[in-house]
Amino acid sequence: MLENKINKKKDVLIFVQSKQSIINKKLKKRKGYNKKLFYRFKNIQLSLNHKKKKSHFIINNDFTKKTVEKYVKHILGEILK
Repeated sequence: MLENKINKKKDVLIFVQSKQSIINKKLKKRKGYNKKLFYRFKNIQLSLNHKKKKSHFIINNDFTKKTVEKYVKHILGEILK
């Protein structure tokens, strides 16, 4: 959303943070993974620090359903206050 500049003032931005080593491991397992294409897209995106600073909420993703559900419930509770 931030890269495309399509976010609006009232949008809620959520940054999903994960360990880079886990992300890389999962990406490599995907069908059609292309290392050159991955780095090309990575280089044109905003920095993770910038995205994190602009976000209203941060989810620390450990790739378990329980953790993600906990964060989503918390965020929904905050938004619906």
